Amino acid sequence: MIAASTPSERLARSREHLRQALSGKSSVSASPPGESPADRPAAWWQSLAALPGASIAIEAVQQWWARHPLCATTQMAFTAARAVVQPIAQRHPWALVLGAGLVGGLLAWRRPWSWVLKPALFAGLAQQLLISSLKAQVQHAQAGELKANIPRPAQTTP
Repeated sequence: MIAASTPSERLARSREHLRQALSGKSSVSASPPGESPADRPAAWWQSLAALPGASIAIEAVQQWWARHPLCATTQMAFTAARAVVQPIAQRHPWALVLGAGLVGGLLAWRRPWSWVLKPALFAGLAQQLLISSLKAQVQHAQAGELKANIPRPAQTTP
């Protein structure tokens, strides 16, 4: 990072970054060539999976979520919410910020996490994730053994 000698230079540089970001030409917010903004979370997820031991936990959670009944429902809800919220955000961004503040205030006032998240819920979830992870590891090992034991046909030359 380049240190500016005066606050006015930092302010000028900050304004230039804002202009570039608003015009869509920002090098900070721009994606690498061939990568869309929607691909960035996938790249972050892959770098997280590269951590030692994290790939097993991530795979178990992904398998569990893929079989969960709410998976399709949440995907459909996110798609519908994006279709509704995106035009509002483009036309009335302050209304969206005000709405987010109201929802945040309501959540802070009602504190739903105090009655939704119970230890028994997590105990059952952790057990399901562990069992599904172990099953996946066993199936993966069995598939590897089957591949290794399949005799390959001898090649004949004409």
